[in-house]
Amino acid sequence: MNHENLIKWINRSIDDLLQLSGQYCWNRISLNLVFILSDSNEFDGADLFKRRESRKMINNSKTPITLDAAIEVLNNEYHDLYDINLYIFKADKKETLIEIQYYRKSNFEIDYFAKIKDNPPMFHSKISIPSYALGVGKFDVNWESGGGINHVCKNLLYQLMRK
Repeated sequence: MNHENLIKWINRSIDDLLQLSGQYCWNRISLNLVFILSDSNEFDGADLFKRRESRKMINNSKTPITLDAAIEVLNNEYHDLYDINLYIFKADKKETLIEIQYYRKSNFEIDYFAKIKDNPPMFHSKISIPSYALGVGKFDVNWESGGGINHVCKNLLYQLMRK
């Protein structure tokens, strides 16, 4: 893969992400897409819960950008990109906010960096699944970014049933 194929891979990942959301989430996803970029190192937290809260707080403060603007940033960082993950951060009827989260090659130890420095970035489309939704059907795609009353109730029931 090279710089010219970056837009093709991002578009393919967006299509995959929208397909995943249709398969696992009950929400209607708007095709009016906006984006935020995240370096995976910008989120703090010793455990998954704290890291998720940090991600939510930081991402809520970001200003959405167009796909072209996101591609421009990624092109500028291309040589250092190891892994690019797309997530739906928030979705409503009018707009879908997609987070493009990337991990840098320079974050690795020197020995591993030497092995991967010339590798093209990998692309993944991911949907985070709440614990109560494992194997029980569709869930709210917005559960990480607020979730609404449906998420709160299902999560509370799940927590009570586990005890």
